[in-house]
Amino acid sequence: MNEIKHISDFLKQNHLLTLCANSDTDLWCASCYYSFNPKKMSLFIMTSESSHHSQLMILNKNIVGTIAPQPTNIIDIKGVQFKGKIKKLINKDAEVANADYYYKFPSAKFISAPIWEIKLSMIKMTDNSLGFGKKLFWYQ
Repeated sequence: MNEIKHISDFLKQNHLLTLCANSDTDLWCASCYYSFNPKKMSLFIMTSESSHHSQLMILNKNIVGTIAPQPTNIIDIKGVQFKGKIKKLINKDAEVANADYYYKFPSAKFISAPIWEIKLSMIKMTDNSLGFGKKLFWYQ
């Protein structure tokens, strides 16, 4: 099995992540819609700089998160835990990422928020359809 293809296919098929950001004295989680760029192994999100999690991301670029649908049958459980570094994109990088994000979420064109890139460094995927508790890994 090609583990990275299996993980990439899962990331392409989903659209909502939970990220967790922290500083020395605070931590916070947030749910965000995302688009996935398999060539860069990056997730792109839109979120306001004034949000609590964005303020923490500005202080500390290291984040973690999850992507998990909510099946009712245990055999259908699939999900990803990830680590990465986040940065707010500007100029040409932002234009390219926005085009990808708007393609997946056309209504986002009407939202006034910057786009951010989560450069993935580690992914652990659990996929019970491959066997109960089956884990797949990817590292940068």
